[in-house]
Amino acid sequence: MKKIAVIGTHGIRKTTLCYKIAAILKVSGRNADVLQEVARKSPFPVNEGTTQEAQRWILHTQIASEIAAEVQRANYLLCDRSVLDNYAYFVRAFGRDSFLDNLVREHVKTYAQIIYVPLLKTSVIEPDGFRSTNSEFQKAIDDEVQRLLSAFDVRHIRFSTVEELVPLIN
Repeated sequence: MKKIAVIGTHGIRKTTLCYKIAAILKVSGRNADVLQEVARKSPFPVNEGTTQEAQRWILHTQIASEIAAEVQRANYLLCDRSVLDNYAYFVRAFGRDSFLDNLVREHVKTYAQIIYVPLLKTSVIEPDGFRSTNSEFQKAIDDEVQRLLSAFDVRHIRFSTVEELVPLIN
């Protein structure tokens, strides 16, 4: 199984991109599944009011969900988020944690490809009752994702268009 993570801050169309990539792969004869983001299932507060327990739950649930999805035997698993961008929310609220640094640094190695979706100046967060609509918070998370990509020296593709992306994930 080739595991592909689509990462970035909230409200930038990662979920849409995951489903577009999965559809393209399926049309080309490959079996692809999408692992939806786990934060929406959190029994704890998220966004600006998050807690350490919430962020630890999200990180560990992300890893467990990826492992569980691997038994489905799809050729590709598109992950709507990864441990790295989930960790960005923890770092934004509480600072870096050496145990979680190591966990995230090692787990990002399990992704065959990481696609970073940048925050654009034209990005608008559509209210959905879950995501924070605070654009400053959105930008802070995007900045933290970029810092973690650099700090952990994570190889990734910076998303621009689906057409440019598809040859890179095959």
